[in-house]
Amino acid sequence: MMNKCRGILVSCFAMVLATFSIQPSLAQLTGRVTVAEKDDSVAEAQGYAGAVVSDGFHVVETDEKGYFTLSGWEKQQFVTIYPSADFSVGERYIAIEEGRDDYSFEVSLKAVKKTVDFIQISDTETFEYGGWVDDLKQYIKVHQPDFVVHTGDICYESGMKWHSENITQKELGVPVYYCLGNHDLIKGERGEAYFESKFGPAWYAFEAGGVVNVITPMMGGDYLPGFDHEDIGGWLENLFKVYGEEKTKFFYNHDLLTSGDTFEFKINENNAIILNDYGLKAWFYGHHHMNMAKEHGEAGVRSYGTSSMPQGGIDHSPSSFREVSVDQDGNIKSNMRWTYLDRAIQINNPSNGTAVINKEGELSFSVNVYDTGADVDSVIYSVWGAEGFNWSNSLDTGVWAKMGQFSDWNWRADVELDTLGKHTLVVDAYLNSGEVLHRKSTFQAVSSNVVEELSGDLEWPNLGGNESHDAVSDQSLALPFQLAWTKNIGSNIFMSSPVLYDDYVLSSSFDDGNATNCFIVCWSGKTGEEKWRFSTRNGIKNQMVVAKGMVIGTDMEGYTYAVDIASGRKVWERDIGYDRKYGFVSGIVTDGEVVYTGFSESLTALQVTDGTPLWKADKNRGGYGTTATMTLAGDVLIVNRQWGGIDAFRKVTGEHLWTRNDDGLRFRDGVLTYKEGSLWVAERSSLTTNKLHEIAPATGKTLTVMETGMTNTGTSAPIVTGNKLVIAGAHPGIAAFDKIQKKQLWEFQVDKAMFYTPSYFENQEQSIESTPVLVGDLLIFGAMDGNVYAVNVHDGKLLWKTRLGAPVMTTAAISSNGFYISDFAGNIYCFRSKESN
Repeated sequence: MMNKCRGILVSCFAMVLATFSIQPSLAQLTGRVTVAEKDDSVAEAQGYAGAVVSDGFHVVETDEKGYFTLSGWEKQQFVTIYPSADFSVGERYIAIEEGRDDYSFEVSLKAVKKTVDFIQISDTETFEYGGWVDDLKQYIKVHQPDFVVHTGDICYESGMKWHSENITQKELGVPVYYCLGNHDLIKGERGEAYFESKFGPAWYAFEAGGVVNVITPMMGGDYLPGFDHEDIGGWLENLFKVYGEEKTKFFYNHDLLTSGDTFEFKINENNAIILNDYGLKAWFYGHHHMNMAKEHGEAGVRSYGTSSMPQGGIDHSPSSFREVSVDQDGNIKSNMRWTYLDRAIQINNPSNGTAVINKEGELSFSVNVYDTGADVDSVIYSVWGAEGFNWSNSLDTGVWAKMGQFSDWNWRADVELDTLGKHTLVVDAYLNSGEVLHRKSTFQAVSSNVVEELSGDLEWPNLGGNESHDAVSDQSLALPFQLAWTKNIGSNIFMSSPVLYDDYVLSSSFDDGNATNCFIVCWSGKTGEEKWRFSTRNGIKNQMVVAKGMVIGTDMEGYTYAVDIASGRKVWERDIGYDRKYGFVSGIVTDGEVVYTGFSESLTALQVTDGTPLWKADKNRGGYGTTATMTLAGDVLIVNRQWGGIDAFRKVTGEHLWTRNDDGLRFRDGVLTYKEGSLWVAERSSLTTNKLHEIAPATGKTLTVMETGMTNTGTSAPIVTGNKLVIAGAHPGIAAFDKIQKKQLWEFQVDKAMFYTPSYFENQEQSIESTPVLVGDLLIFGAMDGNVYAVNVHDGKLLWKTRLGAPVMTTAAISSNGFYISDFAGNIYCFRSKESN
């Protein structure tokens, strides 16, 4: 911590013996690092031996008296001291000026920390203040991390100027280290020059705890840099000579060097540095606007990709930053921190004034609580009878008990109630900021009075219930809905909408902090009893499918798993060869015999029974992975590429039929619906123009098109029913259109998103990231505002609503008497129609 530091004075005297462009003997830089004493009477400062100093190419240590000599080089810009684990420095660098002969630094001694905590932010890409800055300041104030690293894309001259004034050690209270991103290279003789004028060197190092942290620049970008691979490679070689091979090293760069196991930095055509051989243990990066943690091979190198803190990611990763804790051996614990959440708390069971007691007389209380700026230390609760919580019984402290934490957002407690009828649940959530969030819920405890499905009644194998994503159910459900049960998966749920089979409901989780809490979980559809859980290498973020009694899903690293639903036994596993820096986030699809998964060159058709590949695309068509789920349109497979377009293949042979990347379809996020012989898809052509296309599956030609007046960047499939088209948008909600006249019939607006997921969203948008399902006259859907809605399809009137208190990114799965849906907090909910209706 900064307040544990003792004062030190370090003085460096550097003499520039020649001009920048010259031989080492004429450009030597000399100086001394000294330790200042608190006692001003000390005549001469003590030299600091072993301090590391660099001119951007050469790296040296000070001698026993603190003196150093740097050879200098033709591209030198700064003399930089690399803070050690036992000292800090106020000014880490001094610009080299012709004729200057004194380069002095002041530093302060400090105790070496056994555990180091820091924050990684990335791709903030802004020139203006936002609520995320206050989130960051509050988190730092409460948790007091040791430093912040920004892994680049500060963005252009205006963005760098703003960050240099607002995201600084002075403003945040801890050191801030910046990486050079591709959008931070701007026009000029040296693309990095403006960055250097605001943040200093674009490559450097510093120690913290037992780790050497190495900041490296993006090697290319909007404009050419003044450095090249030989410059950075030579500097790295010199750096490793000083720090050695054994010392643990973390690298920070705007991009990930490789998706493979070997981190090879190319110096030139003939020479390279294998960073694995020099103590590389972790690589932190941004650039791809996505969150992901991954282990690279048996060597144990881990990479951590972090999306944008102010805005939604390209793969719809939530607006977030990464908190990291490192022990003295360099072992990492990492968690994502979701932004814009200010003391958010919601009791979601009891729900709407009712709590259902199961046949064993048990009730599971559930609370979603989250705050960006402060951890939730504990949640306690008490339950009161008909008398409620009052002045008298509030003195009885013995009735309070602790809830258990099940995910970063959800807390639970299972209780047995002696009586039915009126009760009051009181909840206090304690934040480590010292704040307490207090909530009460008065409810009726009732025996289960809902109609359960018949045995083996559940069937929902794909997104929207079928391979065409025609989200129109033939069931008929009566209002109101009542929460029958809720369980938590033990991590977060992204877009893995529930799938149903026989008596079971299944979903999957992800963990972008550590890639450890990643599961496929199966529950009883009737009771919510967990039947089994299966661990995956990484998170399955998007749609799984059901075929031949198996649940099949593909994780972020491209591993596809088939698990027997009845037993939880793995039937087969297949590595589809997904070798990408960014994670696989697309939803997969099946026709019951073949499952289609992968992206671009790894797009693969697998036999359901044993995972045998039937065909593989084997051609890199570019683009990023997209959250849109694949669609089957008869014998045509439709796949999606963010920044790439829509691709159509023959589903039997894999023959490529057509690609559309025009008219807004290149940057489209939405799922395609196949209905009435056509494909239907919403897209965003520009900031002001959003369209719905009807496309011929065989040719890819547009048959009809209309403007929606909405913002169509959410991961939602249109509903086609009769003469109506229903579209859920990323803003401001859901709307119906006359299919013939192409006019809006009604619009229903949802509330502001709790955090942002659509790409670059950060401005109070009202988003839906799921596909509404039409059940009779009801449109059932969840939204990013943390609510689940039932809206009348004919006039858009709200008929039913419940608040979950966490964003809902999944599509409901419909049963004979209700539906299942999941929230981002990792909860799965079973809502059923009341028997009386």
